[in-house]
Amino acid sequence: MRILLLPCSLYLICRISNWVTPEPCTFSPHTDGCGNHGWMWQCGHRNLSVIPNGQHIPPEYTRTSLTLDLSKNSFTAISRKTFNTIGQFLRSRIASLSLRGNPIQSIGNFSFKALWNLCELDLSSCRLHTESFEINSLANLNKLNILCLHSNSFQARGYPDVAISKARTIENLTIDVFDGFQFGSSFQNLTNLRIIEFFTGNSMFHLTNSTFIGLIKSPITNLELKFRNMIHCDVSEDVFCSFPFLRGVHIAFRGMCDLNVALNSLKCLQNRTMDHIIVNDNKPMIVTKQVFLNNENCKYLFNICSKRVELNGNRIAGISDNPLNTVMGQCVEYFDISSNRIEWINPQILVDFLTRYPNLQVINISSNNELCNCETSWHNPYSQVVASRMTDNNETNEFSSDVFVVNEFFSNISSKVLFIKRGVITIKISEIITVLQLSKMYLHIFSTLPRYNLILTINAKNLKELYMVHSNFSCQSLAPIQAPSLEIIDISNNDCSIIGANIFNFTLKLRVFLASNSNLRFASSLRYGTLFHDLKKLQKVNVSRNSITYLPPTMFEDQQNSLLTVNLDSNLFSTIPVSNLKNLTHLYLRQNKISFFTKNDIERVMSMEKAVVFIEGNPISCECTHIWSLKWMKENQDRFVDLNKTLCINTNVLLSTFGNQEVFEKFEMMCQSDAWLIGSIFAFVFVIVVLLTSAAIKQYRVHVDYVILRMRSRWKGVIHVANSDDFPFDAFVSYTEEDYPACIPFYQALTSLGFKISIPDKDFLPGISEAEQLLKCMDQSRKVVIIVTENFLENGWNSYAVQMVVTHAFHNQRERSIIVIIKDDIPIERLPRDLKYIWWTIVSIRWPDGNENMDLFWEEIAAALRTN
Repeated sequence: MRILLLPCSLYLICRISNWVTPEPCTFSPHTDGCGNHGWMWQCGHRNLSVIPNGQHIPPEYTRTSLTLDLSKNSFTAISRKTFNTIGQFLRSRIASLSLRGNPIQSIGNFSFKALWNLCELDLSSCRLHTESFEINSLANLNKLNILCLHSNSFQARGYPDVAISKARTIENLTIDVFDGFQFGSSFQNLTNLRIIEFFTGNSMFHLTNSTFIGLIKSPITNLELKFRNMIHCDVSEDVFCSFPFLRGVHIAFRGMCDLNVALNSLKCLQNRTMDHIIVNDNKPMIVTKQVFLNNENCKYLFNICSKRVELNGNRIAGISDNPLNTVMGQCVEYFDISSNRIEWINPQILVDFLTRYPNLQVINISSNNELCNCETSWHNPYSQVVASRMTDNNETNEFSSDVFVVNEFFSNISSKVLFIKRGVITIKISEIITVLQLSKMYLHIFSTLPRYNLILTINAKNLKELYMVHSNFSCQSLAPIQAPSLEIIDISNNDCSIIGANIFNFTLKLRVFLASNSNLRFASSLRYGTLFHDLKKLQKVNVSRNSITYLPPTMFEDQQNSLLTVNLDSNLFSTIPVSNLKNLTHLYLRQNKISFFTKNDIERVMSMEKAVVFIEGNPISCECTHIWSLKWMKENQDRFVDLNKTLCINTNVLLSTFGNQEVFEKFEMMCQSDAWLIGSIFAFVFVIVVLLTSAAIKQYRVHVDYVILRMRSRWKGVIHVANSDDFPFDAFVSYTEEDYPACIPFYQALTSLGFKISIPDKDFLPGISEAEQLLKCMDQSRKVVIIVTENFLENGWNSYAVQMVVTHAFHNQRERSIIVIIKDDIPIERLPRDLKYIWWTIVSIRWPDGNENMDLFWEEIAAALRTN
């Protein structure tokens, strides 16, 4: 038992030691909320109740500002003693302190006095309440600019106004809002407070005319009221009267409140000059009625001179009153009414937005009616006029317009425009406008164009950015854009299967071209690669998701020194389609069909010295046949930034693993072993084939020679005559040279009987191969006579000659044309094998031993020669 207690005790001691001595704090580079660059002393999440001794901090971390992170520890009380463990010099370096997430119950007077350089203090989520603060808890912090008190427990008795007011230098305050909250008179001491950010809890609250009265002396310039879902809709019209220095406001009430509630709260801001008014996402959870912008609900907004007005995401159904001649209309430079549900707009208002606002530079009306009934929305005010004029062949009319002009290229804006039928409509835009957002919009002007065979051109002298993403716009209906200042155009998610090659002839300052998922095809007029001709300032091109398989070689000829980014993702490229782009930094080729890099691909990538290539999603092959491609990728890993996301298609191994030299060497060894095995198999098969071929040729040499000789005869124009009446000779006699003396009488006897006989010694010509002449003589003879003697059997030529004769006879269907004369009492068993195989088709005659039977012998031969 004692033996067991000893190791258990040691284990418990080790566990207690680990609990008492937490892991040491770490350091990392950090920039605090005040902009101080230095180090973060990370002591969070360590169950600390005492700050670690600062003497153990390496000197290099104490030479710049420090952020002390004590979040999520076990501090329950903060006092001046809390920071005594830190040396005086080190305390002077602490510019930011985070106590977030500690269960703090009390903060004593002058607790942070020793941190006299403290600029940022985070006391959020600490369960603090009003009684947690003594009156001078935050006193003597003469450099404190940022104070975070949100997510605490102030709901019961409100804020510790007096304690907070002692931090007189605060400029940025984050704090909770709750039912009954109010900034008391003590907050008037925060005369430097400029930015206040509110955090909502779980209870609804009211905004009254006295809610912010305590901040009336604070020079707050920017206010963000993002009270999503937590506010009662009885918001006071005087809620902003407590902010005399306000330059910007952001309102997002939501909950049960619609846009009208937010607009009515602007009463105290009218007749002021503002930098921005942002009223967005004020959409009630239950919609009871549509919201139209008119003089009634915009009576305060229209009287504010604001440079930037954003009304996006408010379920606005339409604009019925024109704000052009209001204070807002004369001041506004940026107008955003995107992401609403606009189904109707006064035509003249649309025209005025594009032409008459004196300072309006940016218009964003994107993402409005893409989900509505497009046949009844955003009517083109002149579509009916255009239709009526286009159906009249002889009429010339004029009408007033500042925006829709027929057949006016590079013309000045005029109130009187002559209408002439030529099939071109020019949209003339104010020279003030620099940015136009028409994305996710259905405009009837675009549907009218193909119906009446019209084309559209945009005339905008100072327009710099044009966005027409995902609309009913078709590139086929677009003439050259007449916007000499245009720098950015986005026509993604439209139909650009047909687009003019000269569309950018007048936009030579273009820097960014975006046409993702636009059915873009580099065929027809684009096949010559002139789309970007003379655009020498083009820096970014995105033609992803277009199923492109080919780019013309001259596509980026004029952008070799300007292009920085080319996005070709999700196309069908199997090779690198671009090269020689000297300053290209990013080439995106993800989700294409590249399986390996060819020699040309490598040369193209290397020609772009600054470019990094993205290849994730390509079916990269890691087979041994492409080891040279993988080796090049390994040696140029800096050119590929997503190898750790790219899988080998055949092994599901990440390409980044081949960057390890040891792994790649093993792969090379495996490939070499496979190569030796495959090479050995091929060599073995080759030897077997050679041996079998040699044996077959040796076995069937005569047949091969016969075919060769027959083909050679045809090439020479020698035609075999199959008719037996046309044979020059009755018989060809084959014998061995040693039997020549005995064969002369045989030849003379047959000749005397009237037969035409061919023999080698008479008819073979010198200088020509015997096999060729043998075939020639057999062709010219009706019969072939073979004289078999002992010499014939011993001579090697006999087997070749016999095989040639047999082959010739069977090839020409003349099996009965062979006559064999056997001499010297040679038994049939000794005859050549080829003759024995066809013995049933040949005529055999024995040469008699004496002269008494010679007459009968000649008669038999003569009979055999005369038989067909």
